Amino acid sequence: MKMRNWNQKCKFYLMNLSQWVWLLFLYVIFVIALGNLTQKSFLSVLLLPVVLFGVDKLFRREKLVPTRWNYQIAWFCVSAICVVIMFVIAYSVRVQSLSWDWGKVIRSASEYTLTGGLEDAAYFARYPNNQLWYVVLAAFFGIIHKIFPGAGVEEFYLASIAFGCVMTVMSILLLHHIAVIVWDEKKALIVGMMAWLCVPLYLWAMYAYTDTAGMLLLMTMLYCYVKAVNSNTNRMFNLWICLFGVFAAVSFLIKVTVFIFAIAAILLFVLQKLPWKKIVLGLLIVLVSFSGTYSLCNWAVSTVIPLEEPFCDAHEFPLTHWIMMSLGYGGYQEKDVQYTESFNSYEKKKEANIEEIKKRLKGRSLSQNFRFFAYDKQVRTWGDSTFSCCDYLSREPKNPDGFLEKFVTMNGSKNWMLLLYTSLYYAMILVGMLLSVCYTVRQKSYSDRKKIPIFVCAVSMLGIGLFQTIWECNSRYLVVFIPIMILLAFDGYYSWRKQRREESIS
Repeated sequence: MKMRNWNQKCKFYLMNLSQWVWLLFLYVIFVIALGNLTQKSFLSVLLLPVVLFGVDKLFRREKLVPTRWNYQIAWFCVSAICVVIMFVIAYSVRVQSLSWDWGKVIRSASEYTLTGGLEDAAYFARYPNNQLWYVVLAAFFGIIHKIFPGAGVEEFYLASIAFGCVMTVMSILLLHHIAVIVWDEKKALIVGMMAWLCVPLYLWAMYAYTDTAGMLLLMTMLYCYVKAVNSNTNRMFNLWICLFGVFAAVSFLIKVTVFIFAIAAILLFVLQKLPWKKIVLGLLIVLVSFSGTYSLCNWAVSTVIPLEEPFCDAHEFPLTHWIMMSLGYGGYQEKDVQYTESFNSYEKKKEANIEEIKKRLKGRSLSQNFRFFAYDKQVRTWGDSTFSCCDYLSREPKNPDGFLEKFVTMNGSKNWMLLLYTSLYYAMILVGMLLSVCYTVRQKSYSDRKKIPIFVCAVSMLGIGLFQTIWECNSRYLVVFIPIMILLAFDGYYSWRKQRREESIS
């Protein structure tokens, strides 16, 4: 009995420690992001108190939304309108150049569909994280080609925009459904509205790439996890935990940062007050489903991209490459790619990267390294309220002088309006997340099943924050996590509302 109590205390302190670390990390992020937003849109900082006052007044109302509403119908109507707007925006602001990695995968998948071959196999040997997504797109384009035999690269590109929009919409719908399970229909309507008000989601929707796919996979994993922890029967628990393992494997192969969520979910599952037999069985089910799906996906990739081991050895980049590159100025650098590429084997690349890592760390003083990791990299990761969408949409837009382009491109005459809105929205989300963790650390127990998704989301955000600190970083990599940031923000404001109402009653 004493041993059981001691184990439970250890689990509680571990979970509490993770929340305190997240609180400290998030506070630093909030200060840095707010300072950076001041430089980009000073007007947003002046208006932020007004916006937060409005949010406070909204959440202090006795009724968040009118009780006479049919929340399901209201959600359907709002979603239908926003879906149409998303598709219109995606096709209106599309770029004409298939650039960066997204464009490379689109062109390669189109090439495979039209010719059955792959010209630049070295690219996929170098970046194996794009292999499975290439296969998915090739299969999708194959279906399009069967329906429309005359379709070419341009038509596949247009179809991929619809694909990206569908994945983004499905992510938002899953977010709403998760909120229904965690809270109720009324509160879920507000969560969904917060998602539909996130402009960067509309602007990133056109990119059928691992960012939008990873977002959908993340929300699918979260949904499976929520259903598993709220299952009343062992049969349903086993089913949902099995599906969780399946999507975790796909996530690992398509967007490895999403797998951080899977690690956080498994960690918190182990730390829950559950019978050890159930924990062991759950872990075994996840392991088996993960391994099976991982093997199946690798087999599918090998049938489309037959890469021999000597070829991979000559072209594949080791993980140390991205750590080395991150020590430059934090993000992607072509010269670092050329440097790693100059060595003709995997081991030689790895050794050269390690030597360069040591050189770059020693090239800065201790204080300079501290500033680099604690400030410079955090600014690059968390300091852009548009999540870099304006940067990517500025790369050869289809209609440079279009109405929407004036708002969404970096040199657009009305881009300041978009920055103002996104800065206020982003600051509101960060404040909500900060409130969420503040109320979480005050809890005396982590056994509430309804709150487990919030704990998982918080730990996974801490994980991605730490990962981006040592890895090549870009605010675009946060797009995947926008839905759970919204979930955490609502939890913060709702917890604030509960406290204020309790204080007014007492």
